[in-house]
Amino acid sequence: MADSVAKIVDLQVEIKQDIDELVDLKRDITQCIKTIGNTELQTLLELRYLCLKIWEQIAAVMDYKIRHIYRLHNDAVEN
Repeated sequence: MADSVAKIVDLQVEIKQDIDELVDLKRDITQCIKTIGNTELQTLLELRYLCLKIWEQIAAVMDYKIRHIYRLHNDAVEN
């Protein structure tokens, strides 16, 4: 029984560390996106990389054709 409890505690610690790393990564991504001067490009990147939307959803939300979304994404990545 003690071994099981120790394993559970170890897993809880590992999960907390993983969550902390993901929060830090999300903060880094957000800061990187905010360095782009164009709010339209920021929105596209936030929808894709923070909200995890697929390209078709992003096109619908932003009211653009998907080809334009791809072009905007290329511009954003270049920035």
